Formats: sequence, structure tokens, C-alpha cells
Amino acid sequence: MNKTRFEAFSDGVFAFAITLLILNLALPEFSHPPPSEAELAHGLLSLWPKLLAYGLSFAVLGIMWQNHHALFRLVARVDRTTVFLNLILLSVTVFIPFATATLGSYPTMRPSTLLYGITLTCASIAYNLLLGHIVGSGAFDRRVAAKTMRQTVFAYRVGLVTYAVATMTALFAPIVSFALYLLVAAYYLVPRGVDDDLPAA
Repeated sequence: MNKTRFEAFSDGVFAFAITLLILNLALPEFSHPPPSEAELAHGLLSLWPKLLAYGLSFAVLGIMWQNHHALFRLVARVDRTTVFLNLILLSVTVFIPFATATLGSYPTMRPSTLLYGITLTCASIAYNLLLGHIVGSGAFDRRVAAKTMRQTVFAYRVGLVTYAVATMTALFAPIVSFALYLLVAAYYLVPRGVDDDLPAA
């Protein structure tokens, strides 16, 4: 498959998913519109859990897109299996706004934090399967050193393990689970593996 078209489609899905996040933010209904200034201020302040979930998911999706770009700028060819695994990843990506809306509405409940964790864990599994196929099929550009591949695989697995732990933690400590999701986002802010490799030609 033409790699440019593959990346353009993927970028479009990431952009669509990240745009959907803002649709989760809406002012509460007031008993007698227009509301008083005090009622409006209270309504805005009551949005803080949704804003926090929005910020977290915006960071998650932004990092996912960056990782995807960093990975495929150094991939020499895209085969049918890569396309299939990428579609699985994108199918989870567009589900993130729904999981975010649920988390923002019920931030301290186990079902909402569990759903969010399962979603991110599935995304991480898809990323690891995609990376595993790229490495195993020798699809990376010849400039990519074996050490860089190992660093990338390790970084992706750290994210998977942490998401899995955070998901299980949601069963008994939702707030701690939320903190672990933030920790993973912070972890990926530091360039690792293919992020530090040679720039694309």
C-alpha cells in the first residue's frame, strides 16, 4: 500500500477522534435561562472532572498520534497485515472519546475508570502488535539500528504493563488508577526509540 495514503488516512482518524473530545463538554441545563452569574459560574466550575478527562485524553491521543508518526516515518513499506493491525488500532482510537465522556461524568466510579483503562490497554495492545509485526517483517528502514528497535519495543511494553496495572487498580482504587493514566502520558513525553532515531529522508 502507498505509505503516504496510509499515513494520511491514519492522521485523519486521529484528528477526528481528538476533535470529538470537545463534544463531551457542555454546560448543565439551568432551570430558568438565562442563568444568573452565580449559577453560570457554578455550572462552569462543575465541569472540572470533564475538563480533566478531556486534558488527559487530549494528551493520550496526541501522544498516540506522535508515536504513530515517529514509527511510520522510519517504516520502509506497508503490507496488508500492517494495514489490518493499524485498523484495529484506529478502531480503538475512535472509541476513546466515549470512554472519556464516561470517565468525565463519573470520575470516581469503578466502572468508568475500568472502561477507560480497558480502552487504553486495548490501544496499547494494538500498538504492540503493530510494532511487533513491523519489526518481525523487517519493514523498518535500514537506517534504524537494532538498539533503537529494542528501545522502542521496551517503551511500548512499559506502557502496556502500566495501563494493565492501572485498569486492575480501577477495581478498588479509581483515583489511583486515574493517576496512573496520567503517569503513562508523562512517561511518553520523553522521546524514546524511534523518536530519537535519524530524521526521515
